[in-house]
Formats: sequence, C-alpha cells, structure tokens
Amino acid sequence: MLNNRIVKKFNKWVRDINTGVYRPYLTVRSVNKFGRRHQLWCDKQQREVHLLSDGERRAYEMMIAHPGTVSVLEQYALDINDTISIAEDLGYVHPRNHKTNQFTVMTTDFLRTSCNVVGGVKSLNTVAYTYKYSSEIYTDKTCTAFLPSATRTIQKLQIEQEFWRRRGIEYRIITELHTTKERAWNIQFCRSKIKQPVDTTLAMNFADTLLRIWCANRYTRLSELLRQSAVAMGITIDDAEQAFYFGVINNIVRLKHSFCIQYFRPIELE
Repeated sequence: MLNNRIVKKFNKWVRDINTGVYRPYLTVRSVNKFGRRHQLWCDKQQREVHLLSDGERRAYEMMIAHPGTVSVLEQYALDINDTISIAEDLGYVHPRNHKTNQFTVMTTDFLRTSCNVVGGVKSLNTVAYTYKYSSEIYTDKTCTAFLPSATRTIQKLQIEQEFWRRRGIEYRIITELHTTKERAWNIQFCRSKIKQPVDTTLAMNFADTLLRIWCANRYTRLSELLRQSAVAMGITIDDAEQAFYFGVINNIVRLKHSFCIQYFRPIELE
C-alpha cells in the first residue's frame, strides 16, 4: 500500500532540492538505528551531511577528498512510483514498513558527481553507491559470492541497481574493504598536503619512477623514496611530494594502504 503521507514527504523533498540546496532524505535524527551516526559540516559542499555509520563516514571522506569530485549527495531518495514498478517487473516485494504494511521510500547511500578531463575536454560523470559491510552480503572477503541468507537484501539492491540503470547511471556496491581506516587516513593526509595543481602526466611519470625505485629496495623509507624520485626526474623535492600526494588521491600511485603513511617508514605499492 502507498501512503499519501509518504508521497507528500517525498514530493516535498523533491521540491526542496530543486531549489538548488541539497538536503538528505534521511537524517541522523530521523533514522531509528543502532550504531554510530555522524552529522558534520562539509567545507567543500558548504552544508551539513548525514552519515549513518562509521563506514559511510569514511566512504564520504574519501569521495569528497578527490580533486575531481563536484558533489556527493548522501541518503538520496528514489522515486517511489518507479521503484514500485521495478519491484513488480522483477517479481520482488517492494520494501515496506512491516508494522503498517505501507511502502517505504528507498534511498541510495551516495550519488557522486565528478568532473573528468580527457584530451582537454571536461565531462561530468555520476555514479551511485550503496555501502554495505561485507559480512552482511558476501560469503568471504573476495566479495565474489552472495550469502544465501542475504537474498532479501540482494533483491533490494537489485531494485536500486535497476532504478539507476534506467537512468544511465552506473551503480556500485562498496564495503569496509574499500574504505579501511588506513585508506581514509591516507587520503585525508594527502589532501591536507596538496598546495598546488599537479599535471596528470607528471604524476603518472612520477608514479612509474617511484615504483621502479621502490622495487629496487622495498624497505626504503618514504622520505628517501621521494628524494630519489625527485633526483631521477630532475624535479624539486617539493614537486615530487606534490606529485605523490596527487597520485595517491587519484590512485595513480598504487598504494596498498596497509598502514598509515609516515615519512620515516617504508610504503607498500601494488
């Protein structure tokens, strides 16, 4: 059953965000949920964001830290008429309140829009993300097979995936394996150190040089790796450091993120 109150709430949310100021459909105050929730100010988007777990917070911080990120919209509501239709097409029961048997509005955890530059031409790309802990839906840490006990959760994810597919938007499931504490810390560390624009070609050449020097001695501390890379490329140590920070944030430098970056410690590359 579709409740008029739910429809009015959704329509009001649509009107509100169409004014140009985004607000999440779900907030930390409106969700009756155990666990840690986070309401914090985002300088990049100049608004409050609402994140419903520690994992969501790390995922958000990693997304918003990327230089190409234009926006990250959290707790994004899906048109309930569309999701009801999709559920019927797939032969699934639409999510509902089990006490009242009323349909509920589905949400996507993150809708990230980024600006890509290819051949000097800029384009916007939007990807929808759902955050789940791997143990909730996967059989092991490889995340290649779903748990038989997670059938209902998978059905909901498939409704969500089809919603975005019909809009030409890529959909991804991410877990704590993508957003470890070490990875989040390293991204924030590098983001805080960026002081100037870095040319992508320079960053790629730096990554190749860094990898070659690292392979020759994998136990060399980071500060020495940066120094040797700078000498090999004929650039200043400052430029080498900026290329390293930019490379880590953009995954050009293939850091394993097995531990937090420290200048006096070695690093691990893939």
